[in-house]
Amino acid sequence: MPGASGSLPENHCAAGRRGEDHALAYLEAKGYRLVARNFRYRRGELDLIVDAPDGTLVFVEVKSNRGASAGRPMERVDGRKIRRLQRLAQRYCALAAQEHRDMRFDVVGVDLLPDGDPAIEHIEAAFLPDGAGYWA
Repeated sequence: MPGASGSLPENHCAAGRRGEDHALAYLEAKGYRLVARNFRYRRGELDLIVDAPDGTLVFVEVKSNRGASAGRPMERVDGRKIRRLQRLAQRYCALAAQEHRDMRFDVVGVDLLPDGDPAIEHIEAAFLPDGAGYWA
């Protein structure tokens, strides 16, 4: 069903891509540099891989919401997702010869608001490479 503007509602994939675009713009404005986007291996994907201003390699999980009723985007990063991200990061580091760099896992939540700029929440070092310190 068309929205008020006559266009079709945004699908899940398009909303996710738009959320990633906003997250990347936010990070770049803070001095991060994009290394890779949507790194896929087998049954998983790393949304963003960036270099932090201090040289740390950062694996960024982006969670987007299209409305406040869905809850906080961070609430959807559970233990299973963390383990999958860790395995993907290990694979990426092995393939890209990045095993000996400082690294961390961040989560960026993007609330895609219908009117105006998105609300962005950035949690640095949301969990450690071994899963300890998970913020939830």
